[in-house]
Amino acid sequence: ASLAELPPHLRTPLSRKRVEAARAIPWSPARQIDGAPNTVQYFPALYVPGTIGIAAARWCGASPLQALYAGRIAMLLSYLALGAAAVALAAFGQGLLFALLNLPMALSLGASFNQDGQLIAASALTGALLTLDPRLHPRLRFLALPIFALVLMSKPPYGLLLFAALLPLARPGLLRRAAVIFLFALPPVIWVALMMHDAQVPYHRTAYLPGPLWPGDPHQIFHGTDPAASLRVLLAKPSRFIHLPVQFLIIDGKEIIREGVGILGWLSVSLGQWAYDGWYIALGMAALGVLASGGGAAVPWRLADALLVLALVILSVFAVEIAIYLSWDDVGAATISGPQGRYYLLFIPFLILALPRLAQRQGAQNSAAGSIEALLAMPAIVMALIDTGYLPWLIVHKFYLR
Repeated sequence: ASLAELPPHLRTPLSRKRVEAARAIPWSPARQIDGAPNTVQYFPALYVPGTIGIAAARWCGASPLQALYAGRIAMLLSYLALGAAAVALAAFGQGLLFALLNLPMALSLGASFNQDGQLIAASALTGALLTLDPRLHPRLRFLALPIFALVLMSKPPYGLLLFAALLPLARPGLLRRAAVIFLFALPPVIWVALMMHDAQVPYHRTAYLPGPLWPGDPHQIFHGTDPAASLRVLLAKPSRFIHLPVQFLIIDGKEIIREGVGILGWLSVSLGQWAYDGWYIALGMAALGVLASGGGAAVPWRLADALLVLALVILSVFAVEIAIYLSWDDVGAATISGPQGRYYLLFIPFLILALPRLAQRQGAQNSAAGSIEALLAMPAIVMALIDTGYLPWLIVHKFYLR
């Protein structure tokens, strides 16, 4: 049913006949095995809302296509619940979290079966909990660890961000807190080990010769991804662990930013330039709102804490890009080519912790600081309201009958 509703050619809108045929497809009388190697390796928890939506719709007598839409609605409701909790609980940075969660890319993922929407919302909730002062909200803040551990079960390259929970570094018991963080890092490590042993398979491709960085026989034939061989490429010249990620950001950084805001469909539906410019302004103004925020129940800002968060984010960016080079790119490729803009949205909630809060340092009243932050969030609110009409129109115009 899902494949039946896809346009036969991506540049051709769906015909009414094809839509009606997709709606008429019945349930299969028996279960069938479906090969999904790039999905089965992810921890299944974040797919639960969509699964419940499909099962509930089928129980109510819906067709497969209707059940798929019900599953997407369930995924969206889960995304909205996590996002609303993040905005409600954050001690500061609510405007930037709101802007992040309403980016066209984030919203489109949140309303799909792609778990990346749930990952973005869970990261936003993690960052929101870490904005709380641990002296005032120790138990609530502690929830950041299991929530982000769930993220790491699917995306282990983000693992270093778990140590943002060490903030503030000046608080007593640093070693004890580090030990607790290591305990929460264990389940993702165990899951990844089990997955690699039992479920992970290479991505098969047409036979190809290795790229120019391959240190072995240049005539060796590869038939898919090969993490061990790609690791050999990096170890042959260890500077590539730094050079390749930096090179990727220099070459593709501008496109990554556009994708992070939103290139929809199969990365084939671009927004109008005015929409990108509007969201750039909205994100910038929301970031300024963090600078203007005050104290209250917020974790205090210190330079050492900010530097730690920045280091964790930078190292995690490198880890994500290297992981994709190992697991997705062709062996010996001269550049990293797999990362997409949505992968970088998970960093924004943690960067909020690194931004200085000038009002806090000046002893400003929390209510006044909150008013300034809310005012600077207005561009994001305006863009979100515009998108409630613009984004559906864009998708209908691209894929459906007009």
